[in-house]
Amino acid sequence: MRENAETIDAAAAQWVIRIDRRLTESERAALEEWLGADPRRVGALARAQAGWVYMDRAQVYRAAGELRESRTARRWRMAIPWASAAAVLVAVATALWAWQGYSRTHFATARGEIRKLNLEDGTRVTLDTLSRLSVRYGSATRLVSLEAGEALFEVAKDAGRPFIVQAGNVRVRAVGTAFVVDRRSDASVDVIVTHGTVDVWREASSPEPAVRVDAHKRLVTTPVQAAQPAELTAAQLAGAVAWENGVIDLNGRTIQEAAAEFNRYNARTIVIRDPALGSQTVVGQFQTTDPVAFVTAAAAMLDARVRTDGDRLILESGPTAQK
Repeated sequence: MRENAETIDAAAAQWVIRIDRRLTESERAALEEWLGADPRRVGALARAQAGWVYMDRAQVYRAAGELRESRTARRWRMAIPWASAAAVLVAVATALWAWQGYSRTHFATARGEIRKLNLEDGTRVTLDTLSRLSVRYGSATRLVSLEAGEALFEVAKDAGRPFIVQAGNVRVRAVGTAFVVDRRSDASVDVIVTHGTVDVWREASSPEPAVRVDAHKRLVTTPVQAAQPAELTAAQLAGAVAWENGVIDLNGRTIQEAAAEFNRYNARTIVIRDPALGSQTVVGQFQTTDPVAFVTAAAAMLDARVRTDGDRLILESGPTAQK
């Protein structure tokens, strides 16, 4: 009978502990034999070793030593120390196993990070900056919870198991399609379909009919209602998913909106205090990680100036740049 992933991960966690205390020749041979018997074990061992790096091993072994030196246990010096150490190591192995399971179903991105994932069914997910999601697959449903941020889903076809994304009280159902769900705000959830068709509905106190959203359309939902889908031009659709490739599309946005978008990706923030300046619209595309290029271009376009103050790029009225 073929081993399942959980059994492999548990064994990998035990091997990491042995490796850390140095393998004997016989153990090294046993490890090589174990790895060679199933290609999945190589990846499991790598994941376990990565998790082990983040754990405080010194603290673990120090705790085991303290148990050995416990006054109440001194008369059992030959028996209790090994039992205590073994208990600690088992606890560490259990923690590693739990961490590995969590890391396979929970994903997040840091500021400025764009992460591409391959889920177990072949679905591809691209997570935007400052995003979090979790995955729960069952025999009848593939359920993904977008807890914050934005994600592009390219769904693998499986008619027997609908793919459902939940974002707050909004649900998006698809079978073999590609779409974006944006939950950057508690006030609304945006759904943009690039290929195929999805059904969108809200989980409310009274049943609501699902809204069908076809390719090249956008649907915006609020806590109280879902608007009708709006058609997107080819340029609007391309701009809506440009972030997948690390690009911010600013066509039609105000300076203030553009600054807020750059600030999502960068620790170096753009500040615009003048409402009149902030309301001006801009055009163009910029790398998400290059706020300096944007404020420099905006200053030239609007006859403004850029002043730096620590990690802040301050865009002000006036043609002369100051430091």
